[in-house]
Amino acid sequence: MRATFVVLTLAFALTVTGCTKQSGTETKQKAAAEPLCMPVPVRHYQWEERARSITANVKGIDKIVVMQIDKELDVAIQVTNFNRFKLESIQKEVGKKLKEAFPDANIHVTADKRLIKDLQKLSEEPWPTDVKAACQKKKSLKELEKKMKG
Repeated sequence: MRATFVVLTLAFALTVTGCTKQSGTETKQKAAAEPLCMPVPVRHYQWEERARSITANVKGIDKIVVMQIDKELDVAIQVTNFNRFKLESIQKEVGKKLKEAFPDANIHVTADKRLIKDLQKLSEEPWPTDVKAACQKKKSLKELEKKMKG
């Protein structure tokens, strides 16, 4: 009786572990076959230039970095000297003007020095034509957006 129980338990354990290995392999194959993000992210250079010119009209801004992927418009501004005391109002003014010009876009404005540097680095790199690389860049941009407060 005990021997039968032990044999049945071992048979059941082998069956369960065999099934999990198979399903894990299928999951990896599905993940490799599917693209990371759909549709493929597109960078809009012409809208970036328009946003840069709109932002440049706001007084007190020394440096502007703009990047737009799909509907996400990310703007980093650098303000120096006495203008830094009006930083919050400058950020709000930039956000308001961009929202008027791009009503369908999700706009993020920051003046954080580290985020300016990170966005500048990401902006200077050419936009990849490879789907995986484009999705990876969009993912890194999303991480920057999480750090932005507005």
